[in-house]
Amino acid sequence: MRVNRGDPERDPPQSPPSRRAAPPVVDPFVGSGAALRAFLTDLERAARSESTVLFLGESGTGKGQAALRLHRSSPRAAGPFVAASLVATSPTLIEATLFGHERGAFTDAHRARLGLFRRAHGGTLLLDGIDHLPLEAQVKLLRVLQERTVEPLGGEGSVPVDVRVVASATTPLERLVEAGTFRPDLFYRLAVLTLEVPPLRRRLEDLEALVQELVAGVAERVAVRPRAPSAAALEVLRAHPWPGNVRELENALERVLVLAGEAEAESAEIQAAEFAFLAQARAGAADDLARQALALGLKVDGLARAMMERALEEHRGNVSAAARTVGLTRRAFDYRMAQPEAESDA
Repeated sequence: MRVNRGDPERDPPQSPPSRRAAPPVVDPFVGSGAALRAFLTDLERAARSESTVLFLGESGTGKGQAALRLHRSSPRAAGPFVAASLVATSPTLIEATLFGHERGAFTDAHRARLGLFRRAHGGTLLLDGIDHLPLEAQVKLLRVLQERTVEPLGGEGSVPVDVRVVASATTPLERLVEAGTFRPDLFYRLAVLTLEVPPLRRRLEDLEALVQELVAGVAERVAVRPRAPSAAALEVLRAHPWPGNVRELENALERVLVLAGEAEAESAEIQAAEFAFLAQARAGAADDLARQALALGLKVDGLARAMMERALEEHRGNVSAAARTVGLTRRAFDYRMAQPEAESDA
């Protein structure tokens, strides 16, 4: 759980600040590719409003950084930005964490706490991992969004709050609504503006600029010598699918910079061979997917069609880009998509 501002009278004293400088914050949104430009344009437009925003995207794409960027571009920039990790918070503590509690409200409640909604008063509250919010907590969150008041546990009344709520999710909430694990009324409250953070595989135009940003940040954070990747190394990075997105790229660069031998460390560039571990991980992932597909009784043609449809969705109907993503020519892609689904599952 991360918060920007507390109440010195109601919260415990903070530990003395470390003498070591805080690690640099790496911007995951450097570059000028079309997918990134479209996303940032929508984000800046959303920032100027007071509407609730739902950020969707795969793990590691930078949804938390997108929410912070939205806050800093908004009229609430002078107020606090508070982030609540719903994934990392115990379900039994979510209500107290978000809405606060009075002393003695439950076992171990030895002092009153404001709760994150009240700490974010006048600013922005990010509900990170909203797709993990239990159903019972969804009812209470919906009431807060409707009435703009919170009721601390053990309290005797409601407290008004002036907060812009921003949420993030990895799983599309529509799927959870269909499955009965997410309230449709809460979904409509949260998804006033829905922005999808593009995955790294759709941002390959930004890769070189992003690598430069990450190398500088990693080198400063772990105190190693920065080295830019060679042209051949960049080609290796472009060929990797990056299922973990920007976070996976940052981890890969840190591994190479930290574990370099003497010969590599003396080089001015990161060489392609230093990323050999990426191909090994990719082969292992393919084997895992094949095992899962066989266990589920899926057929090759059905999987191929699902991949092509997903590629089309990711590239917003751009057939040429979708064909490149799945390793087909445009002509082969069109031919396979033209086949009836019943035949592809035969």
